[in-house]
Amino acid sequence: MKPVTSPDPAAGLGRPGAVLLTSATVSRLTDQAAGIAVVLVVIARTHDPRLAGLVVAAFTVPTLVSGPVLGACLDRLRAKRVLFAGNQLLLAAALTGILLLAGHTTGLVLIGLGLSAGLTAPVLTGGFSSLVPLVVPPPALRRANALDAASYNVAGLGGPALVAVIAGAAGAPAALSAVAAIAAGGGGLILAAPMPTAPALPPGAAPRRAGTLRAEVADGLRLLRAMPLLRSTTIATTASQLTQGLLPVTLPLLAIRLGRTASGGGWLLTAISAGGLAGALASERLLGRRTPRAVLIASLGAFGGCLAVAALAPDFWLAFCVSVLAGIAEGPSLAATLAVRQQCVPPDRYAQTVATAASLKTGSYALGAAATGLLVDALTARQLLLAVAAGQLLAACPLLRPGLAAPAASGDGAARHRAARGRAFQRSAGPAPAGSSREAAGVEGSACE
Repeated sequence: MKPVTSPDPAAGLGRPGAVLLTSATVSRLTDQAAGIAVVLVVIARTHDPRLAGLVVAAFTVPTLVSGPVLGACLDRLRAKRVLFAGNQLLLAAALTGILLLAGHTTGLVLIGLGLSAGLTAPVLTGGFSSLVPLVVPPPALRRANALDAASYNVAGLGGPALVAVIAGAAGAPAALSAVAAIAAGGGGLILAAPMPTAPALPPGAAPRRAGTLRAEVADGLRLLRAMPLLRSTTIATTASQLTQGLLPVTLPLLAIRLGRTASGGGWLLTAISAGGLAGALASERLLGRRTPRAVLIASLGAFGGCLAVAALAPDFWLAFCVSVLAGIAEGPSLAATLAVRQQCVPPDRYAQTVATAASLKTGSYALGAAATGLLVDALTARQLLLAVAAGQLLAACPLLRPGLAAPAASGDGAARHRAARGRAFQRSAGPAPAGSSREAAGVEGSACE
């Protein structure tokens, strides 16, 4: 099986790629830290954990609607930087509002602030990821996908840790103030990050004629359904997130079952995140040897298997070690997903596709988290974790369908655009190394049609 990108391990990201991924990591870290800081402040001021949960949930709800729209806007906009900077400023303003008003106004106002901050949140996921293929040279795309995926793990580890340190030393309001300041300061990185206006086109091809925004959104959604591998990947990753939404409640319950306090569940979540960081970094090599589809199937299967072992572990430390392995197994899944999208989707539809798929995953995770409350009374902690494990195995099933790797038609738009982008980079960077033509552009069209 051919790799999704060039096997050249020495390919560098270049300064634009490094700046873009640094900006993405800081922005995502701020987003992760914001949820924890908001919960601490709302609980400290109102003594109402239910309200705190509703405010945090409000940050994710708008993404289900705004994701496809913002993605379509990113595909159309030439001045993309405004949208990215606007997200940082809107997040900083919402966090400042919660800091000033929590305990002094009604819960509806706080929920409204959370909803406003969530409107532009998809730029943190699909937005940044959609820029990676436009900024990074094709031979380095595999590495860039690995680092892009790893940035989520860095944010998942660093954000809560940052809040914990500041809140422990100076209190929850100080932690939320710091997060709001970082969000506002992140605008400086946005100004430095490269924001290409349009992808490279094949020689002689005319730019796609833009329709109405509504038509563009509908067309992007049809594209997500039309390509078998892209559709199967979206279904698989969305289903995976559905049962992963149970983990934040299930793992503390498992820790209690194993003789620890509920805070032990936080350590199990940390173990999965730390393992996920290692797995994401390892995905560069995996995707150099196997197709994204194969990596994603193996990742989901191994992740589910490790969670099943953790559910049956007789003591906490064995569960902790297996949780690290579970994170390592799950780590390559996002990089493999990004690779599938890059090889299947034309660049002028890429931002919308990534933003829409990310919004579906976010909504699915939130739905799973909400369903936990209905399941905890019916299932034990071990049974809940076994259900999560089974969910991962079932999520891989759409990818097992025969025919997903059928030969592509010669007119595959994504392949032609990727090849054109590779030639554009080669012209700007000088002669390309041998064997880095179509494969260097990240094309394996046979998997898309």
